Amino acid sequence: MKKFILISLLLGLSGCGDQPHLKAIAVNREGNKLLEKQNFQAANDKYIEALRYNPFLSRLHSNLGLTFEGLQQADKAQQSYAEAGRLAELNRDQDMKFVARFNEAQLLGKAKKVDEAIALYQKALEIVPSSNETKTNIELLIQQQQGGGGGQGDKKEDQKDQKGDQQQQGQQGDQNQEQDKKDQDGKDGQEQKDKQYQDSPKYKPRPFAGKELSEGDVKKILGEIKQQEGKIRSDYNRKESKEQPRDKDW
Repeated sequence: MKKFILISLLLGLSGCGDQPHLKAIAVNREGNKLLEKQNFQAANDKYIEALRYNPFLSRLHSNLGLTFEGLQQADKAQQSYAEAGRLAELNRDQDMKFVARFNEAQLLGKAKKVDEAIALYQKALEIVPSSNETKTNIELLIQQQQGGGGGQGDKKEDQKDQKGDQQQQGQQGDQNQEQDKKDQDGKDGQEQKDKQYQDSPKYKPRPFAGKELSEGDVKKILGEIKQQEGKIRSDYNRKESKEQPRDKDW
């Protein structure tokens, strides 16, 4: 992801229209050297010292804002840039107004305050309409506002999730098909078994013979039934006698 551009100018005080104190000029130079070495805390101390001689110099406040950014103190940096812009407006210092507005806008952009950042960038463009840095940062903010930032990663993640869902659905479909096949095979097997039973001569129903029975046939059948009943009763009584528990086992 592209980062916002920062106009990190180390501003000198000689020749500016707000009549800096000589001591403030010297201390500001010391602060600039420390800031170039990224010794942010020492540079911060120098700029605060210079402000004791000239508390209303917009360039000192702007340089102080750079040290606060280096110290990861964004709120104090924004306050310093805003104060630099206010003092530049009072002193009619157009260059300083542009730098202060630009740097405050890029801080607002980092803080996701998109509308405020764009408004300040537009004010900066009113001073320097040809500033490509300002136009680039505005474009980046608009892309973020429209969801352009990190969109590719989200798209890949969505595709990954969609692929996973499709695989899961495919596996579920395969399982359902396999179960359907098993059910169908079982059904086919049962039908085949039933067909075999039906085709077997053993399970075919015997045709009913519709001839009339004589008196002798009836007596014969009744005799056979009575004989079978007696046999069944005899077997049952023998079984009951065998399974009766004994009272004692001497």
